[in-house]
Formats: sequence, structure tokens, C-alpha cells
Amino acid sequence: MKNKKYVLLTTIMVILLSLPILCSTTAAKKTDAKTDNTKQQQAAVSEPAGYFKDSANLNKITNIINIVQQKFVGKKNPTKQELYEYAMTGIVNGLDDPYSEYLTKKDLESFTEDLDGEYVGVGMSIDKKKDAPLVVVSPFIGSPAAKAGMKIGDKVIKVDKTDIIPLNATETVNLLKGKQGTKVDVEVVREGVKNPFVVTIIRDTIKLEMVESKMLPDQIGYVSLLKFGNHTGAELKKHIEQLQSQGMKGLILDLRSNPGGSLKEAQDISSLFITQDLVVYLKYKNGQETRYNRTMPNLGNFPLIILVNGGSASASEIVTGAIKDYKRGTIIGQKTFGKGIVQEVMPLEGGDAIKLTVAQYFTPNGNYIHEKGIEPDIKVDMEEVLSIKGYANDSEEARQNRMKEIRTYLEKEKGKEETDKIITAGDVQLKRAVEEMEKKIK
Repeated sequence: MKNKKYVLLTTIMVILLSLPILCSTTAAKKTDAKTDNTKQQQAAVSEPAGYFKDSANLNKITNIINIVQQKFVGKKNPTKQELYEYAMTGIVNGLDDPYSEYLTKKDLESFTEDLDGEYVGVGMSIDKKKDAPLVVVSPFIGSPAAKAGMKIGDKVIKVDKTDIIPLNATETVNLLKGKQGTKVDVEVVREGVKNPFVVTIIRDTIKLEMVESKMLPDQIGYVSLLKFGNHTGAELKKHIEQLQSQGMKGLILDLRSNPGGSLKEAQDISSLFITQDLVVYLKYKNGQETRYNRTMPNLGNFPLIILVNGGSASASEIVTGAIKDYKRGTIIGQKTFGKGIVQEVMPLEGGDAIKLTVAQYFTPNGNYIHEKGIEPDIKVDMEEVLSIKGYANDSEEARQNRMKEIRTYLEKEKGKEETDKIITAGDVQLKRAVEEMEKKIK
């Protein structure tokens, strides 16, 4: 069970402070190598590195480390262990792949710490590629980041005066982490603002409810899924069955701004809705294919609508792709993010690991959605902040306070007149989903 913990499908959209995920194992189906490229890749795989065969190069690394320790004078004074970590990091960074990383034991612990959706941080979804700024995908409403004024699309270039451009996502996230009540200064570049400026954020405990549900008028069920974390498939099943016991006539599944997570959970959740076996299939470097089939019982053929937007990525797109390919439901909202590649975390001796891009994934109809996304059946544009995901069970007072925060945020960005129009229109994507569902259940 311990090994399973480290096999995962990650997303470009990293929820602060991580997305730990589990991935089920299935039998791999071999396919013929039909292209010269595949043959070259297989040849590369057949020539593994070895200690004795590559001893000259390994000795070079050791010599360099010794020389640095003995001679180097500069701002840093790294230990021998840190120098070895730099060497291992360099191997993975040389791949020029924003999703592949070398993880120290500490990094790995950080990467898996929010399995239950709770961590101490600033509370926002981010997109961070190496050699690029951190881009704020979405500050969680009511989070420290939102209270400090962080906005969707903000680009962070420094954290506590440290240049984060050369860092990867995990390294950046570690800088944003800290003890509850401590502050972190982030230097922000914002569209329409001439110069970079500093925002001070007070770290706090972020507790995310993975699945929330409620019954809308006319017996329309609504379920919001924040991310594909531990056991969300089973949890989602319970929520839907509870709605069914209350007389649910149709279901709206909200995957907006859901950055993805576990391939296993994507299998489980897709299984609740489709009756066909195939959920998604993966293609690997050696030409193999692995099919991921249904894993949980189907809950019925009730009318189904999926809500998506540009923040719906990875595992969200696996579920959306299966629903769309099999014409099981209607997709409403905006084009999804477009991440169709898979990372696997492979433990190393001593507790370290590497997270490596190992496969491409395809929808049941063979669609490769990477950097393309999935187009909705009904397009409805909307301010992302108004989706208000993850707060379905809030009190009325909490809702009003949150709406004040949204209004303040929008007025700074859009002005009062435009904000009044946006607030009055409300969650137009959900409203359209309700309208379409009412047509289905009549």
C-alpha cells in the first residue's frame, strides 16, 4: 500500500500546497512499435546506466563536488549532501519538462501532506513552470491570499525577496509554506499596473472540503468537487446516493477550477456515470498502452450536466472526456485547461523520489487533449471568481461576507458599474445548467 502512495497523476495547476494522489494499477497492454521514433525510444530504454559502465562520468560528479567543497567561495556554503541533491536536480531539470522534478525527502513529505485537504499556506491554485513566474490561477475565497488582495492572473516573481523564476513548482511552494500566523512577502506583476509591487500574506490553515452537495429547486442535485484527492470517488458516491434518496431527478457536477489529481479517483468517479468499460488509456515511451476501465458501480441513467472552465484540468478532463465521448451528459461552461500527460512519483533510496512525465493519456474515442482542452457543448463565459466553489454548506452570514470580498475584488479590477452588472448576473454558468436540466427532467 505504501508504494501505491507515490504513483500519481499530477496537474499543471498545483493547489497550494500540493496535490497528493493515488493511482490504481492495471495490466499494461503491449502494442507494436510502428514508427521510427518509437523504435529509437525503445533502443534508448534498452541501454540502462550502470555503475561500472559509467564509472568515469560518476567519478566526474564526485570530483566536482569535492572541488566545490574545497575551493568555492560565495554566498552559499552547501554541504556535500546538498551538492549531490543539486546534481540529481540538474538531471531532471535538463529534461526541460515543467512537470518533472527531483524531490528530496522533505519535498516528498510536503508533496503528500494535504491528502485530506488541510495544510498551512496562503490558499490559492497556481501554475508554476521552471524559468517562468508563478501565475495565480485562483485565490480561494476567504483565504489569506484573497484577503491580501491576490488576483487571478497575478504573476509572482519573488517570494521573501528570493527570485523564483528559476525554481520549479515544488521549490516555490515550499517558500510559500510556513507556520500559521507568519507572514510571507510576494512580489507581484499585475496587468495594467506599471511596476511590480509587494503583497504581504499571513499564512493560515487551509481546510478544503473535497466534495459538497445540495438539492436545488425542482429536485435538481448539485455536487461540487474541488479536487481529486484521497477517496473522493467514494465520497462523491455517498453524496449522490443521498441526493437520490431525497428524490433527485437530475445532477449537476461542478468541476470548475478543479485542477485534477488522482487517476484512480477519476476512474472511480467516471464509473458512477458511464456504463461502458473504458474510462481513459495511457501511452508510454516503450509503445505500451494501459487501459483504465470502470471500477465502481453505475448509479443510474439520470440526466447529467458537467460544469467546466479554464481551471478544469487533468483528472477533471478525464471525467469530462469520458462523459462527452459517450454522450452521457451535457458539458457547459468554458474550454478546459488541456493537460493530457501523466506523471509518476518513483521513490528512491533514502526517502527521496523523482516525479517524471511517463505517459500521454487519451479519451475513450482517442482524443489527445494536451494543450487543446475540451470544448463545452454549451459555451457560457463568466468571471471565474463567481463560481464560489467549495462553500455549498456555508451559513448565510458567511455567504454575505464572501460576496463582499468578491465585490471588493471586482471593483478594483472592473470598476463599480461593471461590477454591479456582474454581481447582478451572478453565476450564469450554473443558472444555464439549471435551465438546461429543467428541460431534461420535464
